[in-house]
Amino acid sequence: MTKKKECVIYLRTSTLTNKDGDSYSRQKSKIRDWVKSNGYQVKGEYWDVESGSKNIVDRPQFMKMISDSEKWKIKVLVFENQSRLSRDIIVQESSYRLLSSKGYQLISSENPSTFIEDSPTSNLIRQILGCVSEFDKSSLVEKLRVSRVRKRKLNKNKGIVTRNREGKCEGRKRILEKHPELEKLIVTLKRKGLSWMKISQFLKVEYGYSVSDMTVGKILKDIVWMRKERRRLRRVGSELILFS
Repeated sequence: MTKKKECVIYLRTSTLTNKDGDSYSRQKSKIRDWVKSNGYQVKGEYWDVESGSKNIVDRPQFMKMISDSEKWKIKVLVFENQSRLSRDIIVQESSYRLLSSKGYQLISSENPSTFIEDSPTSNLIRQILGCVSEFDKSSLVEKLRVSRVRKRKLNKNKGIVTRNREGKCEGRKRILEKHPELEKLIVTLKRKGLSWMKISQFLKVEYGYSVSDMTVGKILKDIVWMRKERRRLRRVGSELILFS
């Protein structure tokens, strides 16, 4: 009876933000399709949540994979594509050279010839693909940065700001963002002479909002600032119309 070929598979997700997305399942599906169609049996599966530029020796699951592979005498490592080995072209190429010298066969399920061939042409293609992957990453980072700057400006104009009165873009939403109706309610209660503590208790009993007395104080400060900012924006808008 012919012994079934064995391999180990490696998956990598770049950030904690993507950990709960579809990156893992997408990679695994592509790898499993290749494994099945090429008659391999998966002996081990390894998944790192690490940056693509991080050296392979600094990735816990990658090193565990190599350790287990040595123990099982398995030399076939399967990735979704070469960017899962690394997005950094230098790390990628040096890792490929190191693993190849140790007898490992690296396979990309998207393009199986990426790692297998070692001709000048395949080396050039591998490096070009690595550069494209790195460019895509840098381009995405820049687009996200520009988007954050734009969103901060828009949010500041809407009165959605941080405690430092800068436009808010990231982080957990404050209670006024989740429940804008609280602005009018808290102002009304304050005008009736209720203390922060009384307002907090009233909101809990009558409306079911869990808002501490200190948070009530912060909300009132936010409301004062937001109203000043709205008046300022209206004044600036009127001046622009007057001089246009």
